[in-house]
Amino acid sequence: MTKRMTIAAGIATALVVWVSGCTANPQPAALTSVPSLAAATTPTLISVLPTSLPEIPEPTPAGREDAAQGAAIFQNHCSTCHGVQGEGVDGPALRNSQYVRTAGFQEVFDTIANGREETEMPAWLQDNGGPLTSDQIRLVFAYLQTLQKVSLLPTATPAPEESPPIAEPGGPTPQPARPSIEGDPGPAADMTGDPSAGRILFGSICAACHGPDGAAEVGLPNPGSEDGIVPPLNPIDPSLVSQDPSAFAANVDLFLEHGSVPEGPSPRLMMPAFGDSNMLSDAQLADLITYILYMNGVNR
Repeated sequence: MTKRMTIAAGIATALVVWVSGCTANPQPAALTSVPSLAAATTPTLISVLPTSLPEIPEPTPAGREDAAQGAAIFQNHCSTCHGVQGEGVDGPALRNSQYVRTAGFQEVFDTIANGREETEMPAWLQDNGGPLTSDQIRLVFAYLQTLQKVSLLPTATPAPEESPPIAEPGGPTPQPARPSIEGDPGPAADMTGDPSAGRILFGSICAACHGPDGAAEVGLPNPGSEDGIVPPLNPIDPSLVSQDPSAFAANVDLFLEHGSVPEGPSPRLMMPAFGDSNMLSDAQLADLITYILYMNGVNR
């Protein structure tokens, strides 16, 4: 018994010595402590990895000029299937479209960018093999907003009256051409614009269809129209020209305010209604009118 007690005492003493020798080593003061995980947690990287690809941010309310630039892109790339006024041809109507009104920017952007196989809608984003940049798709979306909550189209778009021939010397003055969409001149017709500002607007909005300087030799093809091309603005239709700047401005303003569908069975391009759709302000319209007059040798 005594021998067993002696062995037990020896073991106890050894354990005390061993435990006292296992205390933590003091850490240098310059080191920070390593944080420990909270109880019942597992190390993971999920919290620092993106859960999805970044979305294209919802744009701020589109400026008028954004929609005007988007109009040219729509006419050149979308109107063949969706109609020059968004009325729908082979593709669905986008005018007064519940989808456009309710889907939101991101969904509409994705549809245009990626296409839809079930509807044969191609992908338009350059990264997907299409011709448009992300910013151009954003401009198209801005233009689509101007086609919502607008008046219904008549069953047949009335064709504009044929422009009368140029007057012979000493003969009666021909009546100026009129757009197919009726309306009176707006406030811009009586405003004095800045031709330098108008030149910039022309380059960003009008040049896509009318050419960089509105010149006839670069007229954009317009299949389905009687003329076959977008009409030049430099020189402009002679019936619109007047040496009276006020009369000339009023003639041009009618087209900018109300737009016009060219004569022909199924024109692919039309003149958007920049004024009626509030795509351009009166001041911007006045700048454009003044520049167009200036290109045709009339100072306003």
